[in-house]
Amino acid sequence: MRKLFSDSTSRLQIFAVIFFAIVYSLLSLVNHYNFRTYAYDLGLHNNALYDYAHFRFNNCTLLQPQLNNFLSVHFELFTILLAPFSYVFGTYTLLIFQIAAVLFGGFGVYKYIREISSSEKISFLAQLHFYFFYGIFSALNYDFHSNVIGAMFVPWFFYFFHLKKWKWAALIFILQISTKENMPLWMAFICAGASLLYWKDKTQRVASVIYCLLSVAYFVFIIKLVMPALANQEESYGQIRDGYTAVGSSLGEILTTIFTKPVYIFKLFFLNHTGTPLGDYYKMETYIFVLLSGGILLFIRPQFIVMLIPIFAQKMFHNDFLKWGIGDHYSIEFAPICSVGAFYVITKLQNEKWKIYAAYVITFLSLAMSIRSFDNSYTYFDRDRHRIYQEWHYKRNYDVAEAHQALKLIPDDAKVSAQSPFVPHLAFRNYIYQFPVVNDAEYIVFSYEESSYPLTKQSFAVQIALFMNSTEWKKIYEKNQMVILKKIRSSE
Repeated sequence: MRKLFSDSTSRLQIFAVIFFAIVYSLLSLVNHYNFRTYAYDLGLHNNALYDYAHFRFNNCTLLQPQLNNFLSVHFELFTILLAPFSYVFGTYTLLIFQIAAVLFGGFGVYKYIREISSSEKISFLAQLHFYFFYGIFSALNYDFHSNVIGAMFVPWFFYFFHLKKWKWAALIFILQISTKENMPLWMAFICAGASLLYWKDKTQRVASVIYCLLSVAYFVFIIKLVMPALANQEESYGQIRDGYTAVGSSLGEILTTIFTKPVYIFKLFFLNHTGTPLGDYYKMETYIFVLLSGGILLFIRPQFIVMLIPIFAQKMFHNDFLKWGIGDHYSIEFAPICSVGAFYVITKLQNEKWKIYAAYVITFLSLAMSIRSFDNSYTYFDRDRHRIYQEWHYKRNYDVAEAHQALKLIPDDAKVSAQSPFVPHLAFRNYIYQFPVVNDAEYIVFSYEESSYPLTKQSFAVQIALFMNSTEWKKIYEKNQMVILKKIRSSE
């Protein structure tokens, strides 16, 4: 039986996985400990996880002004499978699985490239290229997002699809489209690209077309029927209704715009359609990073570019210019396609020496672009959240350990209104609100050292003064730039 790895590559892989597990943990878990995770989105997901662990749907109190079933906002079934682990890992559960998923995805890249190249070195470099990819780091430094999990199944789908292991391919397909409501749309384009990539093989061509059609059907079913049915007023899918007015406020309007205004659609991929000067260079930033992180090789195999069409569209057509750039989790889907696609091209080179040279160069560029992303100078970039190699990533302007102890003063079953960075740590309860929403909260938590979001600094100061001077609230903690207020009961 052929050995799966050479001894040297096996040792290098073990070292690489351990190394990146540590790096990713320093990035993600340290940020959570240091209160650099937020109500949106880890707080939302943790509150949903808590409800799923108690065998009920999540009518999320963080979604105001009215309660909404979280599945009506983001249809994320896969998260339910992780709920039992919250009893072990607490509020870190989703972050831990997110890191594990990235490591798993990188191994999938290795397996696929190893299968098509028969080269240990090139396939290992492909794995490193993936782990270095800037979109991995930008996603892991900002909370938890289920599309990160979904993206990590993609290399494994390539692997099992290539081997024609249809049962495994079907399982990976189901898991991938269950992670988030937009994943089946992406998978439709992945399968369309795969049909072109494997066009000469009738079995794979037919299978990819079937998967493509199933993906489209599932996507339409979820966003047109299931999610509106779960919403309070059977509202249409909010991500399209509110986020893409440049192309339409419904799926039908978007499709009409695409087919009737192709020139306008093409321009949207490159032009700042919001009118704010702050967004002028964000789209170009993404294109440069994608091209230099392996994307330039995809022009040799444009089948992989087909797979990225919905990813570019969901970024560049959005009303929020921050989503156009390289920040947060909005670039994670580029990682598996760029790594798999670039190294697929490299494996098809005729000259063995050039294969190795190209693999080293593209891997180095992936690392270089990630390092460059740590020095982003654009709006709303928090260097301390990104730079694990600097002291301030591991500390705040206040005593973090003391703040964690202070949160223990709040009973587990209490209703709480908390400032955004404290919400993920307090979300394992029935009622949690993001300050300044208070409603029927029994405790209020805030810190003068944290951002005033979603209020301006002036509005935040006014709100705090009102509660601090109210006869209905008393201070049970005021230290370390942090305040905890408790509602005074009539019996007290």
